Amino acid sequence: MRIENLTTLVNGELKNSPKISMINGFCIDPNSIKVGMAYLALNATIDDALLAIKSGAYAIITDLSLNSKDDEIAIIKVDSVVMAMLRLMRFLSAQKELRFVHLTRLQSSILECLYLPKSLCLLNQDLSQAFMQILEAENDMVVLSYDEAMIDRLSFSHASLSDDSLSDLHYELMDNGSLFYTTILFKNNYYSELKFPNIFIKDLVCVMRFFDEYGVGFKVHSFDKFSHFRAIFVDKFFVIKEFGQSHRAIICESDEELFRLEATLLRQKFSDIIICARASSSVAFMADFVYNDIEDIKKLDEFRYALVFENYEDVEAVLAQSIDEPTLF
Repeated sequence: MRIENLTTLVNGELKNSPKISMINGFCIDPNSIKVGMAYLALNATIDDALLAIKSGAYAIITDLSLNSKDDEIAIIKVDSVVMAMLRLMRFLSAQKELRFVHLTRLQSSILECLYLPKSLCLLNQDLSQAFMQILEAENDMVVLSYDEAMIDRLSFSHASLSDDSLSDLHYELMDNGSLFYTTILFKNNYYSELKFPNIFIKDLVCVMRFFDEYGVGFKVHSFDKFSHFRAIFVDKFFVIKEFGQSHRAIICESDEELFRLEATLLRQKFSDIIICARASSSVAFMADFVYNDIEDIKKLDEFRYALVFENYEDVEAVLAQSIDEPTLF
């Protein structure tokens, strides 16, 4: 790319008159610069920029006050490196004819548990990582993200996954007697005992349909790290047991919208469900058990399922702490 075109593209100002006229790539890590690249100095220091120059950068795109006596280097001053990166990402997306698809957060979490072919890309929420994904993307790749504002910045239009007309699809949810496993027949493909909460079947089918429409094989990597409706099975002393090895489970959900949905569905289906939330939380009004300290969860009495508005890792850490039990001595 020519220096004058790059300067215009990032809405920058060329601060010197460099002898070089072209750059051959972009980099955001000063330690990874190759000769001829443009360095995007995101959250960078003067030392980072100097390192990039020393490593062979032909251009520095920066919001720093940077002066260089080396007329081999183009210094492009911008108001915001973030905006410069977004402009470049939009340009590259159009140049490569990338197709964007908007997901719900839940659908994005499902996709994180699947094997994605090279033709699909789940956009990282970190701008630096997302920039590199767009930079390295193949032509005509499908880019998926739940960040609709980001998609709007990168594309002129986008599609979305929805649950419209799900009744027209050929799928059947098999009753396996467990909230935490899903067995489904989808278009003559049978998926048995997926470790996935079946209350989210509509979103799962949306993803399955998307894969089917794009001619991509639907293959699960592992739902162990699925970040919603995560269950911790415990005994009556709140000692953690293997998954499914107890009749009691504490279900963790940190997304407020999903927590409200899950609480409603569980109350409709079970009589021995306890909805739990901190007194300071926005969902305390709908809770059966309101607490101030997460340790108070251990005070719960008889229950089959306890839905708590907390991060899974925080609840697991509290339950994993040793319990001092009284002895005879």
